[in-house]
Amino acid sequence: MTAAKNILFLSIEDLNDWVEPLGGHPQTITPNITRLAKRGMLFENAYAPVPACSPSRTATLFGQNPWETGIYANAHKWHDVYPTGARKSLVGRMRDAGFETFGAGKVFHQTAAHHDAHDWTDYNLLDQNKFAPISKVLKNGDIGHLSDFGPCPNDETLNDEHNTDWICERMNRDSTGQFWALGLYRPHLPFIVPQRYFDMFDGDIADPPGLGANQFDPDNLSPQAELPKAGRFIANRNANLGRALHDMGEYKDFIRAYLASIAYADALLGRVLDRMDELALWDNTLVVLWSDHGWQLGEKLTFRKFSLWERALRVPLIFAGAGVDVGQTQEPVSLIDIAPTLFAQCNLPQPDQFSGQNLSPLFTNPNETLRGHAVSIWGKNLDTEKCKHAISVRTSDYRHILYWDGGHEFYDHRIDPFEHCNRCDDPSLDEIIAAHLDCIPAQMAPPITVKS
Repeated sequence: MTAAKNILFLSIEDLNDWVEPLGGHPQTITPNITRLAKRGMLFENAYAPVPACSPSRTATLFGQNPWETGIYANAHKWHDVYPTGARKSLVGRMRDAGFETFGAGKVFHQTAAHHDAHDWTDYNLLDQNKFAPISKVLKNGDIGHLSDFGPCPNDETLNDEHNTDWICERMNRDSTGQFWALGLYRPHLPFIVPQRYFDMFDGDIADPPGLGANQFDPDNLSPQAELPKAGRFIANRNANLGRALHDMGEYKDFIRAYLASIAYADALLGRVLDRMDELALWDNTLVVLWSDHGWQLGEKLTFRKFSLWERALRVPLIFAGAGVDVGQTQEPVSLIDIAPTLFAQCNLPQPDQFSGQNLSPLFTNPNETLRGHAVSIWGKNLDTEKCKHAISVRTSDYRHILYWDGGHEFYDHRIDPFEHCNRCDDPSLDEIIAAHLDCIPAQMAPPITVKS
């Protein structure tokens, strides 16, 4: 295998499986994600280790599972586990290996406190754009600023665009030993992007796949009928957004705004791919595109991420460029696997710190079996001593969720892709459920102390 000479590391915040290569929403418009998938390896069953921004990004960038570090929640900061300046992240280790490292946007968690200047040759960190309230829901005080949505003027240049251009300017035809990282903030809330992206969705908007009729009718108990007590607790913590949107008649507008935000991020990805084409960098550059977790828009009445169901955990993951064949693989994988894979493709020794698997064998043989499952963690009180864990184990055909109180869910994705029928009490599945239980980590690190 010829070692990759450059790495292009692309993350898109809060992007679920509503992208063309993964099916997703029937109206999604992602030609550039499709373009990348057609020249690389598409992972059809890739999952986040945690359905929250900071712990998922920390696990991905440091290559360690949350249950090994105790970093479970957005309140947890990586530098309370890994010393600042020690270059223990994927980026810092690449710099120690001789790469020049350039970053822009949301790569680690958003604030400057989550970045380590020692990791980067140069970094372009801009504050997120601020907007006046747009939606009726926000004006009525029902939800906070981060749930706002709507179009801004076409001539408004958002920081995602500035960051994209900044990264493109650092790429050149003779690049070698370069690590370029771009983190696009949209489609994170607020779903505010230029008007032209809303204009792409000017017809009737379809419901999210798998949602039933009268989803938000208070007398309709079916969306949560199959959930154990702890599952209902998880779902209802973020159900108020859907109720507010429904009551204000803005639910379909909200979906439109999410689709517009995805289209906006996809267009910016297109700028980077155009730059790769222009500079003829595909033969010596390994590209990876990923999202930190999925996003829910009413499944089981819940919204945002913060659960262990498919729409919250399934993410786009594509490798392309140097050393990668074109194809698709259905092998279940985790974002934890990105770091060891990049090191393998660059012929660098694997740090003991990494707990993921090297996905490189799938680049040339997508039908190969590796670990065979992806584990994700969530729960309640995750940043306190009263922490209670819930664990998801996803294999190619099934998902098993075990909650802190012993309640559990088991879904057969071959016949139930939207996880409507909880089969945890089906005796014919006892052996399969037991095999999934065997995949749950034996030890759980206590949550790290939240420091001010």
